[in-house]
Amino acid sequence: MKTIAANLKANHTPQSTLAYLSLLQTELQSLQNAKKHNIIVFPNQASLTDNIYTHFEIGAQNAYPIQNGAFTGEIGQEVLNALKIKHIMLGHSERRQILGENNAKIKEKFEFFMQENMRIMLCIGEDSGVPCVRDFLESQLQYIDLSYPLLTIAYEPIWAIGSGKTPSLKEIANIMQILKDLGVKKALYGGSVNKDNIASICSISDGVLIGGASLCAKNFSQMIALVE
Repeated sequence: MKTIAANLKANHTPQSTLAYLSLLQTELQSLQNAKKHNIIVFPNQASLTDNIYTHFEIGAQNAYPIQNGAFTGEIGQEVLNALKIKHIMLGHSERRQILGENNAKIKEKFEFFMQENMRIMLCIGEDSGVPCVRDFLESQLQYIDLSYPLLTIAYEPIWAIGSGKTPSLKEIANIMQILKDLGVKKALYGGSVNKDNIASICSISDGVLIGGASLCAKNFSQMIALVE
């Protein structure tokens, strides 16, 4: 079983997200191999909806480590519970770089949502020019309990996100081995995943986190169809 996840980022409206999810449900109903995989869609915060779909699950791109309270612009566990959402993404490079989330904040979030038994997808990855990728990835993982059974690590080299460029399969396989050596149990690859490379990437990883290529539900379902 592979994990195949769509990160819709700040795209789609609530209305177009519902249309996307409805179309994806229809597409996956007739897709035999979809039943073999763990499929997750992460809509934007304004478009989060009840986790009621039978062929995939809804995840949250972000939440604050609280049940509820005076945290303007955030959502907490209370909202996730109300929507029956069990997946949350933490540590995406855009939140690290643009919104200033450091390892300490990500550790705080991880520990809170671990206590809530959430399925956590933790994103890690280096930008170009890092002298030792292994050391950099290890520094992003050092405060994380890698024994947590509901943890998935999504490796996304920052230079590959949205660039149309990906590392070679040999390089991806090497990173997957590094992560295993560091104690990671389940590791995905993300960064310019598309129809041309999804099958080969999934053959050497536990799945993929897809950005831009997943924004069209039909395109996303066609990519899922390529994964054995």
